[in-house]
Amino acid sequence: MPEELNRIALAWLEKARHDLETARRVVEGTAEPITDTAVYHCQQAAEKALKAVLVEAGQPVFKTHDLMMLLTKCAAGDQRFTRWIDLAATLTPYATHFRYPCSDPDPGLEEALEAIALATDLYEFVRTRFDAHHDQST
Repeated sequence: MPEELNRIALAWLEKARHDLETARRVVEGTAEPITDTAVYHCQQAAEKALKAVLVEAGQPVFKTHDLMMLLTKCAAGDQRFTRWIDLAATLTPYATHFRYPCSDPDPGLEEALEAIALATDLYEFVRTRFDAHHDQST
C-alpha cells in the first residue's frame, strides 16, 4: 500500500478510536450516562473504521452513514466483513435517530453498552487486519 494511503487510513482509524473513547466516557463511571451521545459515537466509530478499510484499498470515501453500504464495499475485498451485517442493522440508525429531539426515549444503558461492544469488536477487527497487512508489507 502506498505510504500516503496508509497514513490516511490510519488517521481514519484513529478518529474511530476517538469516537469509541467518547462513547465509553459518556456512559461509564458517571451517575448520569449520556446514552444518546454514546450510541451516536458508536455508529461514527464503525463508519470511520470501515472508511479506513476503503482508503487502505485505494477506494473512494463517500459521504454516507449507511454501514450496510460500507460493509458491502469492504466485503468485496474481504468476505470476512459479511459477519458484521447485524452490527450494521443495529448501529446505522444511531447516526441520525437520537441526534435531535424525537418522541422516542433515549436508549437505555444496556443498549448503549451493547452498541459500544459492537463498535469495539468491529474496530478491533479492522485494527488487527491493518496490523496484519502492515506486518506483511515490511
